[in-house]
Amino acid sequence: MTAVTEERGPGRPRCQDTRQSILRAAYELFDEGGDQPFTIEAVARRSGAAKTTIYRWWPTKGALATEAFLTIAEKRSAFPETGSAVAGLRVQLKALAKLFRGRTGRLVAGIITEAHSDPEARKAFIDGYLKPRRAAAARILQRGMADGELRPDLDIETVCDALYGPLYLRLMVRDNPGDDAAIDRLIDMVLEGIKAPPQASRR
Repeated sequence: MTAVTEERGPGRPRCQDTRQSILRAAYELFDEGGDQPFTIEAVARRSGAAKTTIYRWWPTKGALATEAFLTIAEKRSAFPETGSAVAGLRVQLKALAKLFRGRTGRLVAGIITEAHSDPEARKAFIDGYLKPRRAAAARILQRGMADGELRPDLDIETVCDALYGPLYLRLMVRDNPGDDAAIDRLIDMVLEGIKAPPQASRR
């Protein structure tokens, strides 16, 4: 069981220790899978927190699972600072695929499944993860368009779908978003349609 009475740093509220213990317990349960279902009761047993405490922060198990995922994904699949829009997208897509190939992929698949019947989980996943990530990808694409690296007339929403849709499809249907070579092939195929003609490039 994950203890909720961890040693706290100066000024760290006890409620934040409890919250982090709950999130950690939720992630561990998803990671382990097996016969034990992911429930609020199971998270309470693992974390040592009361169910009422958990429900105070997360109204459904889907909302809890989503936040557990967000705390991990934020650090491990961030967009890098690169001079090239294409290079930045390539690095980030590979990082995301690597994240999905590991234990976090099972968590994401579970969240997406849960979101179909849990409006709170759906809203948390879309607002907390999908929208910010698509906005970040859009900024990179816009920079590439402004620099002449990409076509100036791109439909950014369609390009985001073309780049990221296959990862989620493979995750849900094939349980594997693909290795680095598969990501390179995906990006190269999409690039054939979005890169600027050689004479338009400023690089």
